Amino acid sequence: MMLQFERVVATGTAALDSGIGDLALKTFNGETYLYSTTGPQGGIASWHLSENGVPVMQDQQYFDPTIAHLVGRAGTPVTLGANNQLVLDVDTATGLVGYDLNSDGTIGMLQETGVLAGSGDISAMAQTTIGASSFLTLVHEDSGQIGTYRVNGDGSLSATGLTTGRADVMHTAQSGANHFIITADTASSTIQTFAVDQTTGALTMVDGTSSIETLGIGAPTAIEGVQAYGKSWVVIAGSDSNSLSVMTLGNDGSLGATDHVLDTLNTRFESVQDLSVVAVDGRVFIVAGGGDDGITLFTLTPDGQLIHMDSFADTNDSGLQNVEALSVAHIGDELQIFAASQQDAGLTQLNVTVEDLGLVAQGYGSLVGTAGDDMLKGGILDTNLDGGAGDDILITGTSATTMTGGGGADIFVLRESSGTTTITDFEAGIDKLDLSDYPFLRSPMQLSFTTTAQGAQISYRDEMIELNSAQGAPLTSADVFGAGFDGPDHIPTNLGSGPDSNASDGIMGLVSIDSETANPAVGYAEIRFTPEGGATITAQADEQGAFSLDMPDGSFAGEMDIVKSYSHASGQITALDALQVLRISVGLEPTWGPAAPQNLIAADITQDGTVNALDALAILQAAVGLPSQHEAKWVFLDTDADLSEITKSNVDYTTGTDVTITDGAFAADMTSILLGNIEAL
Repeated sequence: MMLQFERVVATGTAALDSGIGDLALKTFNGETYLYSTTGPQGGIASWHLSENGVPVMQDQQYFDPTIAHLVGRAGTPVTLGANNQLVLDVDTATGLVGYDLNSDGTIGMLQETGVLAGSGDISAMAQTTIGASSFLTLVHEDSGQIGTYRVNGDGSLSATGLTTGRADVMHTAQSGANHFIITADTASSTIQTFAVDQTTGALTMVDGTSSIETLGIGAPTAIEGVQAYGKSWVVIAGSDSNSLSVMTLGNDGSLGATDHVLDTLNTRFESVQDLSVVAVDGRVFIVAGGGDDGITLFTLTPDGQLIHMDSFADTNDSGLQNVEALSVAHIGDELQIFAASQQDAGLTQLNVTVEDLGLVAQGYGSLVGTAGDDMLKGGILDTNLDGGAGDDILITGTSATTMTGGGGADIFVLRESSGTTTITDFEAGIDKLDLSDYPFLRSPMQLSFTTTAQGAQISYRDEMIELNSAQGAPLTSADVFGAGFDGPDHIPTNLGSGPDSNASDGIMGLVSIDSETANPAVGYAEIRFTPEGGATITAQADEQGAFSLDMPDGSFAGEMDIVKSYSHASGQITALDALQVLRISVGLEPTWGPAAPQNLIAADITQDGTVNALDALAILQAAVGLPSQHEAKWVFLDTDADLSEITKSNVDYTTGTDVTITDGAFAADMTSILLGNIEAL
């Protein structure tokens, strides 16, 4: 899937062609129109888009003299009653100012609403429709407020609420039945989510962005959203960080990061200024551009990962110096991409064909594609993926995966911890191996690459790839990777996964674990499920112990285990614990009487199978916060485990419990023990 340069279109008038700051799409009666907006002393141009055709200028409008010196370069289409308008950012305005958009794509009269509660100098806006009600959310730049207004039937606005806030970018999104406004302030690099009241449209701040604060999004310049693969997705561009971030939007408004990519020498979104997201036949495409003189195209996988498809660098014919604004229209069997430049006049058009899109499927066992461009993803058990004809994207699951691309230019995407992967028919110079999910992998030189008679063996850390050539011939690193990787750098979004040294306290004794509720006993713990015949799946619990293993429908039997560290700040392990263990190690009973099996398990902090003086020393170190070779931690046992054979010299037990997960849900009872804290049992 390639970016194809088509042309540069222009009105021929500098006031409408130079300094284009915003692009907007609008569809009337099945016809699509593109509107471009310039700044002071400029105006608006309207273009009619058609399949396999040159954009035709439909109309143009110079800004009225009353606003020509005061208008910014942003233009946002909104619906006010029966009228459609392109609303402008006009300094010193008291109401909402915009031009009517007629149903034939022409530009109508200049309009202004009544006085707005927060002034008419608007830095960002979004429109939300809930049932029969429509609301406008406006960022009032002068007053530092975000206002919500009900759109009345006659197009007038009624204020329903004001809240303090600043934003340069705003996007409306929906997750489940709930509506949200997501804002970004470029200067402070602040991203915030607001819940929209279903009745009044009033905003309530959502405390759900902490998981993305560690991504390091600098100067967010664009936010786009899409619903696909049964989830709501949000993509955020960061100009100072040269980044694109993908997040899921939960029904409660929380944002969870799934991917974070940085521009490289081979991509074209450094100092990214704008992005556009479009869904086509179950697939999602993202286009981004900025100060890197070009455009980059991605597709999104069902698990929220960005796959680099192509990057187009500016040429003498195109006009992509410092891309300022982007818009993507799905017209017929193609994506028509339009870009405005800070330096070059007019609009650059690139096209991407989407006429051969195939199916999107994920699962285990055997998945077979179509003659089109399929996206197939492996599941939690061993999987065979066969793309067939077409330019396919094949993605490993969490267990062993065998992938056959078939005809066409295929992309084999390997995920971390996916088990052994076998590729049966790699075509050098045609197919592509995407290893971007492997953490901290930046160059083929970091790989262990061994040429074999049939292809190659590639390993990285614990990952293993058996790569067979379609011709049955040896493959070199240059055959597979050329001069190096050609996509962006993927930064892990789950660096905090695994047991957290600052975790909340756990709960001693019997605990119940439910995949559909909060679980205070396992706050910040790592939940591991190993299905029978499959590789381990890991989920990170939040502060309240809620987690999701992201399992497919069906029933899967296997073993569930929990890993949770100990926080010294809790003070649960004391010097008295060390004294009790020392008594046991020399043959004495603890001060309360005979030690139960659970006491002996807690006493054996070194987990060497016996209770001895080394355990007492390690527990004393844990009590005073000193580093130790044997750190304190929580262990979780099956409540029905037989512990009757445990003695001071035979501390032998197995953690975890057998569970059956049905349609992603399970519940289990376990016994929780903190190694080192023997007095609490």
